[in-house]
Amino acid sequence: MLDDPHYRAAGYPYVLLDRSFIMDGGTHRYLEPGDPLADFTGRKPVLAVGSNMSPLQLARKFPNAEHGAIPVTRVRLRDFDSVYSTHFTSYGAIPATLYPSPGTVVTLFITWLNAEQEDRMHETEVASENYGFCRLDDIEMEIEAGPAGGASTGLDYLFAYVSSRGALEIGGEPVPLAEVPAENRRWRAVGQLDMQGHAQRLLAPDMTLHDFIRENIADAERRRERTDALHRTALAFERDGVVRVDV
Repeated sequence: MLDDPHYRAAGYPYVLLDRSFIMDGGTHRYLEPGDPLADFTGRKPVLAVGSNMSPLQLARKFPNAEHGAIPVTRVRLRDFDSVYSTHFTSYGAIPATLYPSPGTVVTLFITWLNAEQEDRMHETEVASENYGFCRLDDIEMEIEAGPAGGASTGLDYLFAYVSSRGALEIGGEPVPLAEVPAENRRWRAVGQLDMQGHAQRLLAPDMTLHDFIRENIADAERRRERTDALHRTALAFERDGVVRVDV
């Protein structure tokens, strides 16, 4: 499915599962109740807020058995939401970023990465300088499965890729991804295709949506110009307990 350029842009964040799973050799299997978990020793809990939650995207990034198995556990994270960033990816999507949202409980996933897997994930996330790798402290969450089993992990921190460009706004408010489930959302959620339509009407009103997406994929300079235009009204990520980590 990700071989189709239009789907890769317009289908973001792709298929999201309703429970925790194990990614291994480009395929996934569900974690069933009572299943033994992988060894979490030496693994870093890295939050996924967009397409990294999807087995389709993880299979693209970790296609071979040599990468090893990755536990991917569902988490209910409090006081945050998954919202749109102010940039276009090289494959044409408007991607997600984490954003503070008091009172919201958003359902995301944690990818538990060893050192080699973390290096590979950094290659896909921070090389473009659209994201910074951060540690988030003093957070509240309920983990479906983890090194100590479920919400009893006692974990109060996570790592995450946070947009360096800020959150996209409409009417002065960030815009959550409609494809990502959440309770008590503060702002109106919008699907990827509708967000693409908003960006097209704002940045290229004389183009069709299909041509707008196609041009963002094919023309790097035009993509940068449109990213810069979105960034002019970006909302900054502001929260105590967030530390940028050098990678």
